[in-house]
This record gives sequence, C-alpha cells and structure tokens, in this order.
Amino acid sequence: MVAVGFVTYGLGIAPAYYGLGIFASSLIADLELTRQQIGEMFGAFTFTYGLVSPVAAAVIRRWGIRATVTAGALCAASGFWLVSEASSATELYLGYSLVGGIGIGFSTLLPAQSMPVFWFRRYRARATAIILTGAAVVGFLWQPAAGLVLESWDWRVGWRIVAGLSLLVAAIAVLFIRNKPSDIGQRRDGLPPAEADDPTPVGPGRRAESRQAESSAEAAGESAPKGALMWALRTPQFWIATFATAANTVPWRVVSAHGGIHLEDLGFTTLAASAILGVRVGASLFGRLTGSLGDFMSPMRLLALALLVNAVALSVFVSANSAVVAYPCVFAIGVAYGTAYTSEVVVFGLFFGRAAFVGSTGVRLFLIGVIGAIGPVLAGAAADRTGSYAGTLWTLAALAVLGAASIWFCRPPDRSVLTGESKAER
Repeated sequence: MVAVGFVTYGLGIAPAYYGLGIFASSLIADLELTRQQIGEMFGAFTFTYGLVSPVAAAVIRRWGIRATVTAGALCAASGFWLVSEASSATELYLGYSLVGGIGIGFSTLLPAQSMPVFWFRRYRARATAIILTGAAVVGFLWQPAAGLVLESWDWRVGWRIVAGLSLLVAAIAVLFIRNKPSDIGQRRDGLPPAEADDPTPVGPGRRAESRQAESSAEAAGESAPKGALMWALRTPQFWIATFATAANTVPWRVVSAHGGIHLEDLGFTTLAASAILGVRVGASLFGRLTGSLGDFMSPMRLLALALLVNAVALSVFVSANSAVVAYPCVFAIGVAYGTAYTSEVVVFGLFFGRAAFVGSTGVRLFLIGVIGAIGPVLAGAAADRTGSYAGTLWTLAALAVLGAASIWFCRPPDRSVLTGESKAER
C-alpha cells in the first residue's frame, strides 16, 4: 500500500502541479497571456482542489479511497487533455484550473494523506514520508523532462503526456488500492490485535507525556466519531496547525508558479531555470523522508524548524542570480518544504486521530486552497507592476517565521473537551 500510494500520488499530482510553471513562458508567448493570468490559473487550480477536499472527504468515508482516486484521476485526465487543445485563456482556465483541479482534489492530496493514517499507527510518520516522496521523485524527473519536451515539441504535447499519466493513475487505483487493512484481513502496522490497538508509539525519542498526549488525541478522535469533526474544528490546535500549513504551502505554490520566471528575470535561460527548480523538487524528496523523524521527536517542533529553514532560503532566493547561489538556495527550500509537508500530516494525525483525520484534513485543505489561491495571483500582479518578485518573497519569508513560532509551542488537544472525562478519571 505504501508503494501504491507513492506511485499514484506522484504520477497524479506532480506533472500537473509543476507543469504550468515550466510551460508558462511558452503559454505567454503563444496565447498572449500575462504573468498575472498564469498566477491566476495556478491559484484557481489550487483553490479548486482545496475547495473539493471536503467533498472528497465525504466520498472517501462513503465509498473508500480506491473509488475516490479512480474517479478523480479520470476527471483530471479529461481536464489536462482540454489544456492541450486550448486556444485561449478561457479554455486554459476551464481545463487546468476547473476540471483538472477537481480531478486532483479527488485523486491525490486527501487520499494520499489518509492512506497512512488508515493503515498505520506506530509507523505513521515513516509511511507518510515515503508516500509523499512520490510527488518529489516524479516532480524531480518531470521538470527537466518538460524542458526537453519544449525543446523537441511544444507545450501541447507536454499536456497530452500529463493526461496520459492521469489515466495510468486511474488504472493503478482500480487494480491495487485497498481502502483499509481489514479489507485484506490485516490490522494497522500488520500487528497482532493487542499491539495494533495500542496507541503508544515506540520511537525512543518520545517522552512519557508525549505518548500520553498522543493516546488521548487518538482516543478522542475514535471515541465519538459522530462529533469528532466539530470537536476538531473547535480546538485552537486545528487553527494553529492550519496556519503553519499555510506558511509552508503558500511560498511553495508561489515559487512553483513564478519561480521559473523569477530565475529568468535574474538572467537564467528557460532550460537552466527548469533544471534549478527540478533540484528544488528533488530536494523535497529528502525533506519528506526527513519528516519520518516525527516518529521519534515532536512533529510540531520538526515542522517549526523546517519553516525557519524555509524562511532563510526564501530570503536568499530573492537575489539568487548565479548558479552557485541558486542551487543551494532551492535545495534548502525543497528540503524545508518536504520536511514540513510530511510533518503537517503527522501533526493532524496526532491531534485528531483516525476518525477525525479525514474530515479535519478535508477542511484544512479547503482553507489552504482558498489562502493558497491568493499568493500566486498577488505575486504575478506585483511582478507585472514592479518587474520584480522581491517584495513577495520577503513577505513569504516573514509568514514562515510566524508559522514556526505558532506551531513550536502547540500541543495535542485534550480529549476531555470531547468526552467530558475529568482529569481525575483520566
């Protein structure tokens, strides 16, 4: 299941997510678009897949992960084929931002994050890290490959390839995805009943109080599943963790949409910019695996440290006008983003348990979709007016610092808020 999640998540999201930034210059030239329109398309794309995440959560609860991924991948394939045939900005918005965004919302983010929570408890951070590296591996390979597609053919061929990969994801989902361990006579982590039901993590770095807190959070999510989502939304931890997620996600989306153009503004060729940004995505692979440290230390502290590294790297990226500076800078951005990305999922699993995870994560992805849609649009508009992305990048660095400060001191919520259990009884 970890391998299947790795493949479906990577092939499902990476080519579409990173493709627009690579094809941006060609789209601007061929269809007479502005940079702001590119930002609007990418922002609307991320907004759409965030918008449908609560619906995807309901579909997962009703029909399971396999059906959700299959239907979403088929929808995404149709959208990206429309992009390959587009002759106007309106058709790009329809194919990429709307139809493609809906498909991605159903087939990738929430299913990929739900799978390790459904299948693992003790090794959740490690399973999450491996699954989420799928996008980093495919993104690392796709960005330079997309640059070669542009040199040999054009952006239309590139989007046909993206559509074909989405069809492949649908086929893999039908053949190999299983919704939960009990579907094949298994238990979480493959352990005997007593161990599988024990919520205590085994990582040597956990303190006793951290183990008790995780046990409480898991129990809170599973003891009253009908009220678990509303309980999660009423906790301050939900909003703090969501803010930290935004502090990590918004900069990544801005750099994904505009990073290539920013590097070209600094003097790099389109092919060189593609290669540099490919390193960023490849580095996120290492970062996502680093997120597995959440099995051994506080995932909140790990998330905070990653955000601080990201803030420093974004500050340097403002004027990374040579390869000697640009490559280490984007490598740091990738590692920091990947570590934080894995940690976000682990934190939500720790805070809200298996029963509340899908619903609370669906709402989180919706909110991030709304917030994340604004960043690329504002970045493009600012660049059109000033000719520079410097102000945007400095603002994003400050956002990352605030996110780190907020999550550093956050602890799992108290289950007594949900269960009414007193401290003495606990």
